[in-house]
Amino acid sequence: MLELQSPPPGLLFLSLLYRSDQLTQDQLVEKFENLYGECFSFVPSLNPLETYYKKEMGSPLKRFFLVTKKTYPRDYLLTTKLSMVQEERIFSLDGKRFCNIDVGFLSLENFQLATTKIYSHRIYLSQNIYSDLTYCFSQGTFQELPWTYPDYRDQEKKNFLLDCRQHLLQLLK
Repeated sequence: MLELQSPPPGLLFLSLLYRSDQLTQDQLVEKFENLYGECFSFVPSLNPLETYYKKEMGSPLKRFFLVTKKTYPRDYLLTTKLSMVQEERIFSLDGKRFCNIDVGFLSLENFQLATTKIYSHRIYLSQNIYSDLTYCFSQGTFQELPWTYPDYRDQEKKNFLLDCRQHLLQLLK
């Protein structure tokens, strides 16, 4: 008889784009570490989303990433995204967000982002949330896919996620 096996866990990822006149990075780190435990933090040097989001969110905008140091089951991609949609509502004023939270999941074999937008390559998870496969791990590194967001095509972000993947590898030994 076929026995279903749970896949290995992975690490939760958050990308936080926020109005620095409304929140601080320290406040956000504290809030999310209270929810998910200690995290790796990374401030990318490039923030190409700033111009796009400035229309909705205003300025000044800053961005950083958090990746959990402990593992989570893969279905946390969905539950965390749903939870962060609620957090974005809390971080809003007059219907406009001052914090945008993207949720992702890092496994040994890939990196996915959760999204509410349907597209041909996105897989429906549940409750209006889709998984966007952003990178596949192959030949010792993360490989971009034709649909990988331009924002995730720079080596600096890949290097951070590769370092986090090394941490995951150690946790799963």
